[in-house]
Amino acid sequence: MTALAFFQAMQQAMDDQAADVWNMVEYSRDSGYRLRLGEVTVTELNFYRLRHFWTKGVYLRTNEPDEYSTGADWEWLIGHENEWLQIRVQAKIVNKAGAFSELGHGPIGAKGQQMDRLIDPPDDDVVCRWMPLYVFYTATPPSGRAGQGAGPIDARTGCSVKPARWVRNVYGPHRGRATLAARVHLADSVPWSDVFTGLVTRLQAGQTLSAIVNSLSNQVLPDNIRTVHDFWDPTVSNGHCVGSLPDYVRAIIERRGDHFDDAPLAELQVEVPRLITEDSSPVRAGERIGERGTPGRWPKNIGNGDAAEIPSRKLLLDRPPGKTKVASLPNFVSVIDIDDLPAVRTGAPEGSPEAE
Repeated sequence: MTALAFFQAMQQAMDDQAADVWNMVEYSRDSGYRLRLGEVTVTELNFYRLRHFWTKGVYLRTNEPDEYSTGADWEWLIGHENEWLQIRVQAKIVNKAGAFSELGHGPIGAKGQQMDRLIDPPDDDVVCRWMPLYVFYTATPPSGRAGQGAGPIDARTGCSVKPARWVRNVYGPHRGRATLAARVHLADSVPWSDVFTGLVTRLQAGQTLSAIVNSLSNQVLPDNIRTVHDFWDPTVSNGHCVGSLPDYVRAIIERRGDHFDDAPLAELQVEVPRLITEDSSPVRAGERIGERGTPGRWPKNIGNGDAAEIPSRKLLLDRPPGKTKVASLPNFVSVIDIDDLPAVRTGAPEGSPEAE
């Protein structure tokens, strides 16, 4: 399968899933059905739909309470060797009142906001070319977009994306929790499959995937991008950067001759040195992910504990003295190694043996 066919097939799968999310959100929010449909559930269903479109999926677990180290619900990590691109995503789901609640919330006892950890992570935790996004899970009703003279709404916007800095700019100065009207944020959003349209356009023009990654991997993306397509444009740059990959990225991509190397799903256990600052509160010794019951993390065993064991690696983050920012890591990393694109079959119904 060519790189173009791979990413076009992935976009189609994203569009199909977005339409399903639209229907589920509308059914649960507007039709009165008592479906407990939250961000984590929808995100996990998205992972399932896109399971053929990564070379490795990696769950991250840390010794921090969930949201102290959570920089994103997931990220795409695209590249090869020492050249990687990073797209980080935080998901929010519309409520029955047509709003995205708690967009700016943070953990109890901390002054830091979730959106700030998404947008302004420590330099040690991101690659040179990276982009923070919000994905909004929505439908109309209840989003309030129908009847505004804008014409019919595309169900593909059931998963809509918007640059995270745009969202924060609309939000304005923030403290504590916030509830934001869906109509404000959905107005300039695009279907989440559009995240990869700029890449597909360059592939259609005859450029190789390797050349595209090479042209971007050392280019800093400006803070004031207007669209997600800017991510794939090497002329949209704030200069070059020279530096090593984040420690957790190296731990994921390194070949060590263990079961982790070729596992389609794996786990990275990250020990984060505790930093006592004015923006943090102490953590009990030995406390691990999930012990405080905070949503947004995927513990090792899900549901009734019958989940299969997966290969794992351990990493101790080495923070130089004087660092004041806590780690900002994703919950899940969808790795797309461009030297090893999976052969995705198209044309068969999702879930059928032919599609596997």
